[in-house]
Amino acid sequence: MGVCISKENKAKKPHRASVLLAPEVSSSSRLESVRDKFDFIKVLGYGQFGTVRQAVKKNDTMSQNKKLYAIKSICKDNVKKNLESMKRELEILKLADHPNIVKLYEIYEDSKYIHLVMEYCSGGDLCDYLIHKEILTEKEVSVLMRQMFSAVNHLHHLKICHRDLKPENFLLANNSDTPEVKLTDFGMSVKFGDDKMKSMVGTPYFVAPEVLKGRYGKECDIWSLGVFMYFLLSGHHPFKGHDLKELFLHITKGEFSFPEKPWSKISKEARHLIQQMLNTNPAKRISISRALAHPWFSTLDDPNEHPPLNLEVLNSMKKFQAPSKLYQEAMKVFVRNISEERYEELGAAFKEIDQSNTGFVTAQDIVDAMRRNGYDLLVDEIETLMKNVQYIGGGKLNYTQFLIAALARKKIMDEEALWAVFNHFDNGHTGTISLENLKFALIKAGCFISDNDFEEIVKEFELKAGKNMNYEEFKEIMTCFSEENSFVMITDEDEARGTERRQTKRLSVRRITIRRATLNVIESTPTLETKMETIKETAADTKNEEIKL
Repeated sequence: MGVCISKENKAKKPHRASVLLAPEVSSSSRLESVRDKFDFIKVLGYGQFGTVRQAVKKNDTMSQNKKLYAIKSICKDNVKKNLESMKRELEILKLADHPNIVKLYEIYEDSKYIHLVMEYCSGGDLCDYLIHKEILTEKEVSVLMRQMFSAVNHLHHLKICHRDLKPENFLLANNSDTPEVKLTDFGMSVKFGDDKMKSMVGTPYFVAPEVLKGRYGKECDIWSLGVFMYFLLSGHHPFKGHDLKELFLHITKGEFSFPEKPWSKISKEARHLIQQMLNTNPAKRISISRALAHPWFSTLDDPNEHPPLNLEVLNSMKKFQAPSKLYQEAMKVFVRNISEERYEELGAAFKEIDQSNTGFVTAQDIVDAMRRNGYDLLVDEIETLMKNVQYIGGGKLNYTQFLIAALARKKIMDEEALWAVFNHFDNGHTGTISLENLKFALIKAGCFISDNDFEEIVKEFELKAGKNMNYEEFKEIMTCFSEENSFVMITDEDEARGTERRQTKRLSVRRITIRRATLNVIESTPTLETKMETIKETAADTKNEEIKL
């Protein structure tokens, strides 16, 4: 399911359907006109099942440069036979959360159409890119392949096999010389288990030999990436044939070569990696994790292209404290609706921390990244970080959760942004958030909140049927966790100079109860006033001690 389709087709008058039916495709689809929420700008193109349009949100006040979306409107009549396949594709899109995988934001549904609000990629697909570039250097190919490997590795970590990797299914985020690659079109993708897959799917030139034999696993994706790498480096396919029968025969036998032109100018490391990926025996085929660690990448890697992690990012992660569940979910909505340019540096930081290239980072990954960059942590700081990662991500953070953690202490949400997020939750346009519409608003935004987490929100903020939260109460929750606090990083250089380490005392707030409840302080029973008096006395007695609230 791509969002970058042929530009040759002319625009047709769009259909404006009334809402008549219950959702057929997803429990998170919204039964309302997509045009009530979005302004359509232009038609990007037409595909087999529908139309893709560029759009912006109505009344978008989050930035002067409004975020662009690609809305794919699919005619239900065209997908009746493949409705289950489409449901599966949407569920996979919801699960995947990675910088190199296209994002699905929302789903709208009416009597005739399904509208998918997706990430807009202005650079076209890799086919367009290759036509424009004509020739790619080995270094440029390695940059692209690393991103593709990382995206597929994330899918495999989620036990998802893509099964149709080809140039048309990789989009480019923009038109820069070094664009971010985004994997898309999960129509052939499936969740896999211990049993082998049997359906013969894929694109002829990129299909693995075991797929042709009707018994295969996730390794088929690695074969496709090997074909892809061969194609990017040489401009030719490794397997050829006058017809499909001959092509499939060569694929099954694994018969390919490296002709002197152009391969004499391509490194032996590149040829070796391709051979490892195009092994006809899936059990002996190189894994993605080993491929990413292959010498081909390291020989082409330039250390200057990996500057030290930004101090501010590390600082945010180091002093991060898990906010309330409602804050987390509201931040997800915020992150999904602002331009990636506002957190572009965080994307680079995530990839640097994610040394395993799974699309997840653990507390230990963050600690290791800090130490690699010369920042030391106290034992209690490491323990706090691990507790917070466990609280937010169950022990590991996906990309969106990482962004929340990195942005939590920054005053990135101004009044207009807060109001926009509040309006997202206010489905009924009543000026309040009710228990009845809160959970659906979270699900519609792609925030997959468990029953336990939702119950925690209900208890945390004393939400009850008929008892709503107004904007001021919502604002209090959000601003409580975005206050900037001073913090001193101790680097190895500081330690060498004999810089005195400062001890830090924290008051960790786990629950923020709106207006009508008390402030609870974790691991202590005295009142806040008593705490403040104790802190003042301690500060007076300990001259070099830093106190944090």
